[in-house]
Amino acid sequence: MMQQWWFLARMAWRQSLREARSPELYTLFFAMLVAVASSSTIAHFAERLHLAMELRASEFLAADLVVSGSIASSPELIEQGRQLGLSTAHTVEFASMLASDNGMQLATLKAVDDAYPLRGSLGSSATVQGEISKGGRPAPGEAWLDAQLFDLLQIRPGDMLEVGAARLRASRVLTDEPDRAGGFAAFTPRAMINLQDLPATAAIQPGSRVQYRQLWRGDSQALQSYRDTLQEHLQPQQKLESLADGNPTLNQALERARQYLGLASLAAILLASVSIALSAGNFAGKRYDHAALLRCFGLSRRDTLLLFLQQLLLVGLVASVLGIILGWLAQHLLFATLADLLPADIPPAGGSAALTALLTGLASLLGFGLPPLMGLGQVPPLRVLRRNLQPMPVAGWLVYLLALITLGLLMWRLSLDPQLTTTLLAGGVLAALVLGLLVYSGFKTLAGQLVERRLVWRLGLGHLLQKPLLAVGQSLAFALILFAMALIALLRGELLSNWQAQLPEQAANHFAFNILPDERDAVSDWLHRSSPSVAHFYPMTPGRLTHINDQPVLERLEPDSRALSTVQRDLNLTWSQDLPDANYLADGLWWSDDDADGETIDISMEQELAERLQVVPGDRVSFNIGGQIIHSRVHNLRTVDWGSMQPNFFVIFAPHNLPALPHTFITSFYLPAEQAGELRSFSQQFPAVSLLRIDAILNQLRDIMAQVTLAIEFILLFVLAAGISVLLAGVQSTLSSRIHQGALLRALGGERRLLQAINRHEFMTQGAASGVLAWLACELTSYLLYQRVFDLPWHFHPWLAILPIIGALLVLAAGHLGTRSVYDSSPMRLLRGS
Repeated sequence: MMQQWWFLARMAWRQSLREARSPELYTLFFAMLVAVASSSTIAHFAERLHLAMELRASEFLAADLVVSGSIASSPELIEQGRQLGLSTAHTVEFASMLASDNGMQLATLKAVDDAYPLRGSLGSSATVQGEISKGGRPAPGEAWLDAQLFDLLQIRPGDMLEVGAARLRASRVLTDEPDRAGGFAAFTPRAMINLQDLPATAAIQPGSRVQYRQLWRGDSQALQSYRDTLQEHLQPQQKLESLADGNPTLNQALERARQYLGLASLAAILLASVSIALSAGNFAGKRYDHAALLRCFGLSRRDTLLLFLQQLLLVGLVASVLGIILGWLAQHLLFATLADLLPADIPPAGGSAALTALLTGLASLLGFGLPPLMGLGQVPPLRVLRRNLQPMPVAGWLVYLLALITLGLLMWRLSLDPQLTTTLLAGGVLAALVLGLLVYSGFKTLAGQLVERRLVWRLGLGHLLQKPLLAVGQSLAFALILFAMALIALLRGELLSNWQAQLPEQAANHFAFNILPDERDAVSDWLHRSSPSVAHFYPMTPGRLTHINDQPVLERLEPDSRALSTVQRDLNLTWSQDLPDANYLADGLWWSDDDADGETIDISMEQELAERLQVVPGDRVSFNIGGQIIHSRVHNLRTVDWGSMQPNFFVIFAPHNLPALPHTFITSFYLPAEQAGELRSFSQQFPAVSLLRIDAILNQLRDIMAQVTLAIEFILLFVLAAGISVLLAGVQSTLSSRIHQGALLRALGGERRLLQAINRHEFMTQGAASGVLAWLACELTSYLLYQRVFDLPWHFHPWLAILPIIGALLVLAAGHLGTRSVYDSSPMRLLRGS
């Protein structure tokens, strides 16, 4: 048995070497290379991120257990933790203005004590481009700033700066902190000071939005005991974070990115698998005579099939090894593209990523390449004498079963959401049927219109209609690729620009918050002197929604509810007698002076939040505001234009019957660019007030969008390569008839230029059809996104007319690559019948 297997392996090796230049093996090799390379890229990417999350889970918290919230932990609870032998550290984080002699900037300020961090370490350098060292923390009187702040404030390490009312020395460049926050804080530059300097800044006032974090470290048994104690005394404004939680925001974002990249990888693998099936079919069809000879020489059906299967496996194995290497290199480029969005020093992936990529390639090869290959074992020896004899066809149900099993294995290997993937695949199949019928009808109509035209048009379109299913499938594959790339380019380039363009003149470009009540009038006077457009001043206080109709809100929501993240944090609350600008009533009436009778506290809730919470007017809602429980009634629901550049709120209280609450004020205003220098005097006069520049946020959003879309486009290159492999495989399946036609035309006096013109018209027509489909789909999708999702005015995009040109040139280049042998066909071969 082993001798027979070894004999077949040697024969397969010799055949592979002899047929190394075979076009169908070339195409099969390329398809396998694309499938394994895309799988290897995603596998390495996902495994490295998983390793990073595991190895640095505690560093993301800077501790083993964290109590965080808008209020600090009580001294009694801190003492209980110390009695259990746990180490602790304390941090305070909030937004504050920093100022130097050359400028000013809003930053996220973090004050830390001498024990921070308990896990991981801070990274810093003596100069902006200096060598990074680990450890240490700011000493009293010092501030560590990230490199962006040194540039924005136009200072160097060692210079003095103002932090609120305090004057500190910017001693080092902050390069890394283990528990860096996400959300709004991720968009602002960061600074760190010693906790002892915090009172001197006078930056925290009643009503200020502050994040307190009490960090704990110790053995697991003591931590569990203390966790149980904390659960009993945890305030509504606080939450517990442990190693199991890691960084939920980052984990969720990375998981979503991995899912999207996995879907792109699945698309590339499926297209490559179609190419594998076509190439394997071409391979098998050209070896029926060879199989018949082997049967005459005494090989059994099983051995004949094993021989050709081993040959394909050898080609697949070589392609897989090269694909794994290519994927390993590609994931380094992918990480470099997303360098600013991912943690540094991510550990390398192990061998499992390469192994899963190899298994993915082999599964695609066997699942899609084995069915057409099975016919080689069924070739009768009599075919040597009667070449019209064909092998028994493989049962259709077996082909589809193998393909479905392979697809399921790929989805499982890529850890894709089954519901999302199935929905997309079903929607894709439905769209393919509709669009495919449209493309086929277009080809038929065009052929009818051109029947009286030049010979090159008739023959070129004849090739497309010779195998309509294949031609339509290739057109749809390229249309999908062009559509995806064009839509990404469109959204990246226009989305933010269009949103800004539709804003009214003198729309607010700055927000001012943390305005103390006793400074409100002075701040208002300053802003009205300097700005032509100042919004209303709204009181603002943080509060947490706790109960709806006397039921705890967390019990009311499903674990996967979209409102869960909203109720697990403090909301910015306000009160107003009048309906704010850019707010519109959706259900109910606005309150009036008549509603002030009685003791009921009325609120207005944003409509989408109310729908998520299943709240309607008349429901009772309770809030915890600074330890004070406020019971209210939903008076009305309203919609909010969140892009209005005005202060907007999920919940607005009616001022009547509302008890006195600690608060600050928030407003927005427009300041012309030429007056930006006046903000320095504003910060010097009002050091506790924080300013937020909208244009700076938008610039950072553009940078993030550019990096993310570039990464997606990078993966789409694999999809493009897979589409090219499908085209090449399709061309190979018609290569015999093309060579026959070419030889016939040459025998009748046709020149090489005629053959080139025929193929040029065919491929350019197919590519242009793909481009037109992509153009229409991109315009329709952008219309739906702009009108239904982003609520922006839509306009036609003439530059998308380049898609048919790109499609024509792309398909022409790939088609020319696969039909070069047609131009060299000899008329003598046709006359001899070979």
